[in-house]
Amino acid sequence: MKHVFYLHGMIVSVQGKHAVSEEFGPYEYEAIIDALKADGYEVHAEVRTTQTDFDDFCRKTSGEIDQLIEKGVSPRDITVIGASMGGLMAMQVSHLNPQPVNYVLLGANSDRNEKQFDWHLHGHVLGIYEASDQIAGKDYTYWIERSPEAETFEQIQIHTGLGHGFLYTPNEAWMGPAREWIHREQVKEPLRKTN
Repeated sequence: MKHVFYLHGMIVSVQGKHAVSEEFGPYEYEAIIDALKADGYEVHAEVRTTQTDFDDFCRKTSGEIDQLIEKGVSPRDITVIGASMGGLMAMQVSHLNPQPVNYVLLGANSDRNEKQFDWHLHGHVLGIYEASDQIAGKDYTYWIERSPEAETFEQIQIHTGLGHGFLYTPNEAWMGPAREWIHREQVKEPLRKTN
């Protein structure tokens, strides 16, 4: 059984799980969760609010990962998918937790994030960034260079033309690589590059 923690973007914290962006349209939270469940994963997802403390939530998520491993779940069967603000949280969890679990970061880097945070990531990290994303579409090279303890750290650029809204739906442009990251043998098997 594969366990997936899905950490949503900030707009859901502000508006709830039926959030709608004027620029990017509906954030299809439930459709994303349903798509992950349809792939057969045990999905761990919680709708955060504006009152959710960033550090507390990340510590809690890290603890839940440790609990699964203590129960006998292999780290390779645990993946944290973080979108936008959820991606920052996933990076914080990866910084806190040395276990070799999987991370998929969606639209989660910018010049501001590089100045604000002091992370050194662990685990198997896949950073996905969208070429047209003007909000958090920077590549993850800075974090790759800062994270020598990561087991693997790869990144791919996608080209949906949707800007930051690429992560608002269960878009195959990110779900395909994420699925592959979840299922591959995390030894030396290279990730297939996709556009």
